[in-house]
Amino acid sequence: MHARQALSMSVRRAGFLFVALLMLLAPALGMAQGVSQRLNAADRAEIANFQLNQDVLARLQAVTADGQSMHIKKSQLDMSKVHSLDDMADQLVAVDPRIQPMLAKHGFTPHQFVVANLALVGTAMAVQMQRDPKMAQYVESDKLNQHNVDFYKSHESQILRMMQQGEGASGGQ
Repeated sequence: MHARQALSMSVRRAGFLFVALLMLLAPALGMAQGVSQRLNAADRAEIANFQLNQDVLARLQAVTADGQSMHIKKSQLDMSKVHSLDDMADQLVAVDPRIQPMLAKHGFTPHQFVVANLALVGTAMAVQMQRDPKMAQYVESDKLNQHNVDFYKSHESQILRMMQQGEGASGGQ
């Protein structure tokens, strides 16, 4: 139960889930809300169909740790310029020239990294909302990637540790 309470607090605190996963580059909740409205159907389908697994999670953890140790600075994506996943990926790597090589070191293209993060963030937010009786009605459970929901639930403590690592680097803002 401790992990669930901490996760709930994390999601509510300024949306730093995505910050942790994107090495402190963009806040989550505004991103998650704005992204779905701005992306085309193919991009939304790519995120929805992405399969989380232990390899992806391990690589995301490695990127998060490297981003923290390299002191990658936080910035916000300009959502007015986001019309595709590639737009997001381009902005991500434009923040710091060290980002693209760091992603490549862990087997991600910038595009793949954004997709993996959005799949994980979307799943985490949906699971958290399902647990809240007031929010559960807003989750379209039939549209969720059940594999990702199951993966998230079975790796929740591991994901929570990664999120807390990212929050610690951001000063808990």
